[in-house]
Amino acid sequence: MARPLDAATRARRLLALLPHLKRGETIAIADLAAAVGCSVAETAADLATLTMCGVPPFTPLDLIDLDIAGDYVTVYADPPGLDRPLRLTAPEARALGAALDAAGYPADSPLREKVLAAANADVAPGELERTIRAGAAPGGMADIYSRLAAAADEHAKVRITYLTGGTGRISQRVVHPWALVNRLGTWYLVAFCEGAGEERVFRLDRINAAEPTSEHFEPPSVVSYAVTPETSALSVAEIRFAPGAALPDDRSWPGLTLRPEPDGGTIARVPYQTVAWIARRVAARLGAAEVLSPPEVREAVRELAESAAGAVR
Repeated sequence: MARPLDAATRARRLLALLPHLKRGETIAIADLAAAVGCSVAETAADLATLTMCGVPPFTPLDLIDLDIAGDYVTVYADPPGLDRPLRLTAPEARALGAALDAAGYPADSPLREKVLAAANADVAPGELERTIRAGAAPGGMADIYSRLAAAADEHAKVRITYLTGGTGRISQRVVHPWALVNRLGTWYLVAFCEGAGEERVFRLDRINAAEPTSEHFEPPSVVSYAVTPETSALSVAEIRFAPGAALPDDRSWPGLTLRPEPDGGTIARVPYQTVAWIARRVAARLGAAEVLSPPEVREAVRELAESAAGAVR
């Protein structure tokens, strides 16, 4: 059974793609695959993963804004945060310092100096040095995320305390963590639940505790990243695609549903958090897609079209 990619290899592959993603460009996935030395299938999967990556607080405007359609990917905005100098919070700097400690780097290592130089101005270097070995106190979703990510890499079973939405019931479960996925700004754990005897998806903000165990599991050869986000609180746009038009999928349009029409067209219903997010996607398909509702999305698409037309005059 093939082992899933380790976190370091996956991160290197994702980072290798970023310099090739330029705002406003539509790029053949095959060309990107050739540029980074991966197969087309691997590159398509990596692009789908990048749509769930970004910077805090991980709203749709803070994620890498891509639209994958068939053999091409359209880049709506430059990857967020890459145009700003790196600034670390105190917990982030401490975590990196602890990693340098664990790797055996000496106190006067240039790498440690770079970590301190990247710390926010309001972090006192002396205080940071004194506490860097202690690390950040556990607790909160960041700690839950770190524990689950480490357990997924090590294939370690985890005992979680979970609050079920709707019922408010708190339960303890032993899970096999497979993957962490961000959809529409919400983090989810994809895992096998021993109690349920099947794959389950857990919201990270409902996991009250996560304790890795000494037991390990054999990961599946393929892990599904098709997490359906909770969209009941989101607005929904209704869009008509012309007959024969290339249709989007739920990798880059999360929560998408499609309904065929008798004339060969398709009605799409798409949950969205911001008008700008959905308008950019529709504007990239002008001539093939028409917003039926709501009016504010129609207006935003019209403004984008007029702006694009003015830019080429």
